[in-house]
Amino acid sequence: MAEPRLFHLLHLCHRAVFRAADRMLTSRYGITAAQHAALMFLGEREGASMSALASAVSLKPAAVSGLVDRMEKNGFLERRPAPNDGRSFELYLKPSGRQIVEESRALIEDSNRYLLEGVDESTQWQIAEFLEKLSRRADAFDGEYRVSNKEEAQ
Repeated sequence: MAEPRLFHLLHLCHRAVFRAADRMLTSRYGITAAQHAALMFLGEREGASMSALASAVSLKPAAVSGLVDRMEKNGFLERRPAPNDGRSFELYLKPSGRQIVEESRALIEDSNRYLLEGVDESTQWQIAEFLEKLSRRADAFDGEYRVSNKEEAQ
């Protein structure tokens, strides 16, 4: 039996889920999934740095800079100079950003339930565990292909 096409399936799944999230968040709040992720992070970590936000939402610093620019322009957050470093900024939610964080929690829970409908709880936990392990292994991967024992035996 052929191995699952993991990269392809993950790519398709990622794109489909984020397209759906973008449609839902854009129609409801006028924001993208990436902007929502930033708001959710700042809802937990007000005063975070741009680099902390970049790490949390898996974006490069230049991309986060543009993201923050757009969100600041739209009144969702504000930059304040970091007290200990005049070159850095801390990020804070504005009332409209905080309102989205609060209102969207139920929406995200409903979306998760919809996506996992028909999948038993045990399988849901197995999927989550698998994805977390895959993410950690991919982050640790140094790009060097290693031949599996199965292939060495041939």
